[in-house]
Amino acid sequence: MLCVVAALFGTAVPAAPARAEMPWSGWFGEGDSVGSPKWWKKHKKNATFEVGKGYQVESVEGYFDGQGRPIDRPVTVAASPHPDAQDESEKGLAPGLDPRVAYSKMKEAVGLGPNDQAAHEFFMEGERLFEAKRYHAAAKEYAKAADRAIDMRIREDAMFMLAESYYFDDRCIKARDAYNALADKYPSTRYLDKLVAREWEVARYLESYANYHYDMPMTPNGWDKTRPWFDTIGHAIKTYENIRMNDPTGPRADDAIMATAGIYFRRNRYDDADYNYELLRREYPRSEFQFEAHLLGLQSKLRKYQGADYDGTPLEEAQTLVKQLRTNFAGQLSAEERERLTTVSAQLHQEVASRDMQMAQFYDGTKNYGSAKTYYAEVIDKYPDSELAKQARERLTQIASEPEFPDKRLAWFVDLFPESQEHAALAEVPEIKNGTLIAQPPAETTTR
Repeated sequence: MLCVVAALFGTAVPAAPARAEMPWSGWFGEGDSVGSPKWWKKHKKNATFEVGKGYQVESVEGYFDGQGRPIDRPVTVAASPHPDAQDESEKGLAPGLDPRVAYSKMKEAVGLGPNDQAAHEFFMEGERLFEAKRYHAAAKEYAKAADRAIDMRIREDAMFMLAESYYFDDRCIKARDAYNALADKYPSTRYLDKLVAREWEVARYLESYANYHYDMPMTPNGWDKTRPWFDTIGHAIKTYENIRMNDPTGPRADDAIMATAGIYFRRNRYDDADYNYELLRREYPRSEFQFEAHLLGLQSKLRKYQGADYDGTPLEEAQTLVKQLRTNFAGQLSAEERERLTTVSAQLHQEVASRDMQMAQFYDGTKNYGSAKTYYAEVIDKYPDSELAKQARERLTQIASEPEFPDKRLAWFVDLFPESQEHAALAEVPEIKNGTLIAQPPAETTTR
C-alpha cells in the first residue's frame, strides 16, 4: 500500500527490500549437503555443543547453530553482562526496588535472559521470514533477537532488521521509531546512511499524504497502518528533525531543514518557517539551498511583521537579507526578482520611516517635545525626499518654541510625597538612541 500511494505522490519507495550484509549470518543449504535441514535432522542427535563456539558434528569441520546452519564466529550461552545492564552506581538509592532490575531477574529466572545462542537462532528465523516477505512475523523474531543478544554486533543487526521489517511492512511510524532507537543506541552505526535514507522516504510519504488530504491534527486514524494515529504532518516534521539530529553533517541534513521550513511556510506559520530558514543560512553555509533560504526567509520576515505597533526587528532583519541577496546572489537573481527586491527595499524603508514617525507623534501627543523633535529629525535625516520627511519638517517648525518637557500635572500634590531613591536614580539615566543623546529633565533634589 505504501509503495502505491507514494507512487501517486511522486515519492520514490523501493519496490523490493535492499538486503543488508550480515557478516555473521548463516545460509540455507539444499538437499543432503552440510548445513541443509535434511543433513541437520540426521546429525543433530549426535552433535555436541561447545560453550563459546557452537554445535559441532563429528568429522565435519566448523561449528553450527541450533538449526544446523554454519556460523563463522563463536556463540556464547549466557555468561557475560547484557549491554543494557546498569552499574551499581546507576541503580539509585534503592536498587532492590528498581523495577528494571526485578524485570531482568524475572526474565533470567524463566530462561529469557541474555543469551547469544538464542539471539542468533531468533535472528536466523527472522532472516528466513524476511526472505519470504513475511515482514510482520520477521519483526517479532528480530525483536526477540535484539532483546536476548549480548554481542553488540548481533544486537545492532537485529535492531536494524527490525526497523527494516516495519518499513517493508508499510508501518511507517514503527519503522521510524525503530530506526531512531538504533541511532540512539549506536550513534556510529554502520547502517547510518541507509537509516537516514529510510527516514527520508517516510517523511516524504507523510508530508505528501498531508498535502493531498484534508487531515486535521486531532482527526483520529484507526484504519491506515501507514500513518500515525493523529497529526500526520506533525509526524512528518518530527521525522525530518530526526534526520538532522541523527546525521547533522550528512547530505540530507539541509534537505530536512528546507523541507520543514517549506511545511511551515505553506501553512502560514511564518515564525517557524523563518526560524528554519535562518537555521539553514547559519549552520549550513555551503548548502545548495542558500539562495532559496535567503529569498524565502525574506518573505517569512515580511509576512510575520504585524505593523508599526509591534516589534520592528523583522524589518531590520529583512533589510539585512535584501543587502545579502543583492551582494551574494546577484548572478542568480532574475530581472523580475531584482525588480521585486527594489520594490521590497523601498517598502521596507517606508515601513521603518513610518515607525520612526509614529514614535515622534507619540511623544508629540504627550507634549514631550524634546523627544518628538529628535525623532522628527531622524525621519528627515534618513528619508529626506519622502512624504513623511515633509510632514516632519512642518511639524518641527510648529513645535520649535515649545518646551522640551511637559509641565508636571498636579505638581503641588506630587511634591507632598517623597520620591523613592530608585525612581530618582532612574530619572537621571539619559535616553540614547542611535548614539544621539535625548535630553532628560534635570533631576530634582529635595531635602526632607
